[in-house]
Amino acid sequence: MEARGIEVDLLINNAGIVVGKRSTDHNFQDIAGSMGLNALAPMDVAHRLLPGMIARGGGHIVNIASAAALVSNPKMSVYCASKWAMAGWSDSLRLEMEEANTGVKVTTIMPYYIDTGMFEGVRSRVLPILKPDKVVEQILAAIEKDWIYLRLPWLVNFVPLMRGILPARWFDRVVGNWFGIYRSMDDFRGRR
Repeated sequence: MEARGIEVDLLINNAGIVVGKRSTDHNFQDIAGSMGLNALAPMDVAHRLLPGMIARGGGHIVNIASAAALVSNPKMSVYCASKWAMAGWSDSLRLEMEEANTGVKVTTIMPYYIDTGMFEGVRSRVLPILKPDKVVEQILAAIEKDWIYLRLPWLVNFVPLMRGILPARWFDRVVGNWFGIYRSMDDFRGRR
């Protein structure tokens, strides 16, 4: 089904759920629900709106992925998978839009935990839990500047470099243990 008659200049794909338990404790509904809402639904919405944007020669799609698209994490396996899918699709879509000279811009947002209640109970040793108002301001600035990526906080920009230069066990030690990321979900409760 196409979104006929709807003209959208800016699409912000910002849907997400997290189950917050070990991979072996997920059931199929947990997996399908997380993958469906976090990855498939944004693809579907964009697919329905892209023909109009392309026909008008412009528009902007902003996909809210997550820093979890860069760092694996215990009790977030399916969430990470969905956000890795979102980030990979988003950047591939950007390249396709640029290659076809459509005028449609694509920005991928990769924030750390945001204080919205979705991740209630998470702990963060080094990186700050982000405030929603500040994140919105930074996303709006990224849209205005046509940024390809926005990773929040700024330290998240070093994750791809660290993953690339550090052996896996050292990355685990630095990011997982020293920064405490692998223990961040230990007290997760989520939104009640």
